[in-house]
Amino acid sequence: MMNHLLPVKITRKRRLAIALIVGVSITPVFSQNAFAQNTGGSFVGDMAMIYDGFTQPRHEVMLASDETGRIESIDVVVGQRVKAGQVIARLEDDLQVSALKTAGIQIEMVGEMNAAKVELELNQVRAEKIRELFANKMARPDELRRGEADLRIAKARVASMEEQLELRKSEFQRAEVLLNRRTVRAPMDGVISEVFLSPGESISPSNPSIVELLADDELIAIFDVPVEDTLALQMGSSVRVRLRSVAETLDASIWSITPKIDGESGTVQVRVKLSNPDGRLLSGDRCTLQILEDRGVQSAALKGKQWD
Repeated sequence: MMNHLLPVKITRKRRLAIALIVGVSITPVFSQNAFAQNTGGSFVGDMAMIYDGFTQPRHEVMLASDETGRIESIDVVVGQRVKAGQVIARLEDDLQVSALKTAGIQIEMVGEMNAAKVELELNQVRAEKIRELFANKMARPDELRRGEADLRIAKARVASMEEQLELRKSEFQRAEVLLNRRTVRAPMDGVISEVFLSPGESISPSNPSIVELLADDELIAIFDVPVEDTLALQMGSSVRVRLRSVAETLDASIWSITPKIDGESGTVQVRVKLSNPDGRLLSGDRCTLQILEDRGVQSAALKGKQWD
């Protein structure tokens, strides 16, 4: 009987061992790499998440003119750095120059004003004499009324001349504005990225853009981050941005976090502002965002979100 039972005990042990092996093999295994894949990022070190993005200028301006007409000159080239107020292009301005000259001549026309002032002085003296004569009963009341009326008319004529002079000054200023509008100037410091028109071509309401200006003294790095990974982030959080073209890593901070989720990708747009005073960093460069977070902070944020 002992010889018969021994094989049975050995068989049960083998079955138990096989069951344990199978149980271990099907136990789920979670790792940081798996979490990174599920959230769209990757881990470096303890809790460093990395995301791809790109840079864009602080402002991207399509410089255009409200005026229509033919371009006389383009004073910049692609890649040229310009200062605020620098001339970018000029439109033909013969009519505007002529109008400004005419307005200037009209301002200098003081003949009528001088005549009105002389007439006012004469009527003032005459009215004063008539008042004295009337006081001495040597002038009739109608003569006094006539003298006073002539004085008021002379004053009104001088006032009218002064109003006309102010109107002429206003016309001169308007002519200056119209002439200045024929010159397109840079609204801010930046670099010319594209020139759309050439001298001799015309600007029309359907084709007003002359050049494209990039204000690149600051670049904005844009990243689409899975919403799960933004729970512990806030504006001002420290990050690192690596730019591929210069192979350089910059310390920065989060500038803005979009307050909505993109429904298709399930991501939130995170923006980081990069200082670029010398223009060394290029707009449109591919870059990576590295977010360093404490594991405990990240886990607490995730648990809090799950229980909300």
